Amino acid sequence: MAVRMLIGTMVALLVGCGIASAQDQGPQAMKKLTFLAGSWNCVIRGGPSNGVRDHLVYEFSPDYLWMIERSNVTEGGQTNWSAQIWGYDAARSSLVAYQFSSGGVSSKTVEGWIDGRFVSKRDDNGSTVSAKPIDAHTFDWVIESADGSHVVTEHCSR
Repeated sequence: MAVRMLIGTMVALLVGCGIASAQDQGPQAMKKLTFLAGSWNCVIRGGPSNGVRDHLVYEFSPDYLWMIERSNVTEGGQTNWSAQIWGYDAARSSLVAYQFSSGGVSSKTVEGWIDGRFVSKRDDNGSTVSAKPIDAHTFDWVIESADGSHVVTEHCSR
């Protein structure tokens, strides 16, 4: 499934992360994700889950340094859930991500904002997972296999 993977303004996001090439890996990287706050309806394109729908909900801690992502995917009459916690670990001075699902716990190495995308890599298989804002009402999660041979896009809108 796509990473399952909050309503600040898109203008602040685009200005803050700059569509330029600057990379942001600190606490500000999490604050730039506030546009995700709330509920999203998504459709997965590509791979074996092509056409599957996902409902994502994002919530933030009061300091905006931690984000909880809840996902409910219904496929073939079954609902698969996951919860991810994304945040800035001050003790490690790095961004982190942990995903919890019926299949267990996994983690991501989070690179932060690079060229207008929030980028991470799955620690279990090396896939690149990135969030790409499109406008105030849409964004994509893009999952690319470690070897670049497969790309799955989860297109989300309000």
